[in-house]
Amino acid sequence: MIGDEMEAKLVPIDLLVPSNRNPRARTKPDPALVASVRALGIIEPIVVRPLPDGTYEILAGERRYRAALEAGLSEVPVVVREAGNREALEVALAENVARKDLNAFEAMEGVLRTIEEAGFSQEEAVMILKRALHSLRRTRGEEAPEVEVVRKILEPTGISPYSLIRYEPLLNVPREVRRALMQRGIPLGKLLRVARSPEALRLMEERLEAWRSGKAPTIPGLSPEETLAASFDSVLRTLDRGEEAKAEERRKRLRERPRTDVEKLVWSLSDLVEALEERGLLNERMRELLEAFLDEAEETLYQANQREAGIDAESFHAPLRERLERLRAKARGGGA
Repeated sequence: MIGDEMEAKLVPIDLLVPSNRNPRARTKPDPALVASVRALGIIEPIVVRPLPDGTYEILAGERRYRAALEAGLSEVPVVVREAGNREALEVALAENVARKDLNAFEAMEGVLRTIEEAGFSQEEAVMILKRALHSLRRTRGEEAPEVEVVRKILEPTGISPYSLIRYEPLLNVPREVRRALMQRGIPLGKLLRVARSPEALRLMEERLEAWRSGKAPTIPGLSPEETLAASFDSVLRTLDRGEEAKAEERRKRLRERPRTDVEKLVWSLSDLVEALEERGLLNERMRELLEAFLDEAEETLYQANQREAGIDAESFHAPLRERLERLRAKARGGGA
């Protein structure tokens, strides 16, 4: 419990509003908590701060608040404390850590919020955290000053900055998308798959832009935020189809093992180009150079393969032709 000596008081539950600073991504109470609140009421008061419009922002105890809503309570006990934005976030962090509810991903969100409360933009906060995590991954040299910033923010939580490294790819996902998806209960493993996929990120950016501009189609019974999260399912399906296609391509390559030294060279080049593309490293200049190379070398490679194999039959050289055509498609920006 947050240590407050101020006396608790009962307030109407409809005067309480959840905080967007809560680092927890999901705040839905479990059925046992709802049953307890229904039978005994809220034993531990909710910590709130007063807002100018007469309502109260929840600093700690949002799950208890939601359990009270579900249990049908009209009033709840609260402890009112004056708190600025920075202190409000610190209270929420401390509350969740005390209950061992805060995971490393949620701690990362808390770090970003804290940096922003210090006057930095969302983009600047992300860059500060990225520089800190990049420095932590290095095994040599002095730590970047950003590491100490992150360490001080996390100190009250007992969470190590190193535990955030795994989730760094999620910093590529816009905040609205991260929170919407976590509230929907999407497993972190699936979120990381999306964060590491340039194609999935592109699809999510398109959906987010349509959502921000009000052009996204709505789903009956869902809020705009829930509609955005629901669109993630289609992105996952698209990602799954793409991964299945890549798996089939890998299986096909195993059936097309190179038989000559020329084929081994072309296969190696194909593997390199595919690896670069999967990691988003195949830029426009590389594609231009690859196409220029194929223009110059394709026929030469084909003739060299004929000489090495001592076979003129077109069917024998079809896999080489196909692999060269696939490389040319990559050079032109295609996914063949």
